[in-house]
Amino acid sequence: MSSTPPSASPPAHGLNLAQQEAVNYMHGPCLVLAGAGSGKTRVITHKIGRLIQAGLPPQEIAAITFTNKAAAEMRERAKKLIGQPARGVLICTFHALGVRMLRQDGEVLGLKKQFSILDSDDVTSILKDAGGSTDAATARQWQWTISAWKNSGLNAAQAEAQAATDEDRLVARVMARYEERLTAYQSVDFDDLIGLPLKLLREHDAVRDKWQASMGHVLVDEYQDTNATQYEVLKLLVGARGRFTAVGDDDQSIYGWRGATLDNLKKLPLDYPQLKVVKLEQNYRSTSAILRAAN
Repeated sequence: MSSTPPSASPPAHGLNLAQQEAVNYMHGPCLVLAGAGSGKTRVITHKIGRLIQAGLPPQEIAAITFTNKAAAEMRERAKKLIGQPARGVLICTFHALGVRMLRQDGEVLGLKKQFSILDSDDVTSILKDAGGSTDAATARQWQWTISAWKNSGLNAAQAEAQAATDEDRLVARVMARYEERLTAYQSVDFDDLIGLPLKLLREHDAVRDKWQASMGHVLVDEYQDTNATQYEVLKLLVGARGRFTAVGDDDQSIYGWRGATLDNLKKLPLDYPQLKVVKLEQNYRSTSAILRAAN
């Protein structure tokens, strides 16, 4: 990483050469490897503007990130850079995208449009009932295990089939009863907002074709924080054309506790041999002393 002092700023036109390369590559899959302070959000917002300039309708562009705060910041920056057309771009979290997909097409999975989204306390309460327990700590332990299975793409039957211990088999059976209750209550939990959209895209061709047609280009921020299920959703959204830009830092993943895996960075060039890789190595935030120590 370059040791440019924090007072330095990008060139007058707003982008350095590597950033320009990432922004101007629009016709296939692109991975932008970028450390903190190297202008990741700048690349995403400028690329949104470049796609619109090239004729892609704003409503066919999606920018996905991990927190509501990050999505709000990106929306604001896109609005300042692009103006009115930015309003048409879908800028949201993975989970907000999942809600949108399920509200539109969840009926093919038996979900009514007015399904409810459970918070953590609701989940704990239902798990206590499903497992015949009055102990909240036990129910929370089940909740973490079930969440990990869901983020790995497993349902209750699959979890039980691969269970290595009696405890895991017990939790898998609790998970099966929990799934039955969610269906009866017309409810989903936080993990379902990724898992059920994946089921939609995998098992329903018409739904998958519709969403792929609506996604002219997908941009994913903090790509290193995706888990296995989110990566599968991304692949099915972009289809064989692979029109996406993934921006991530291969040295930094903060969501390992919920299944985030750097394996997704390694899978990209295997799944997309035509992948364009751009490295942002200019740092605009840290002093040269900090960078020398970090390197």
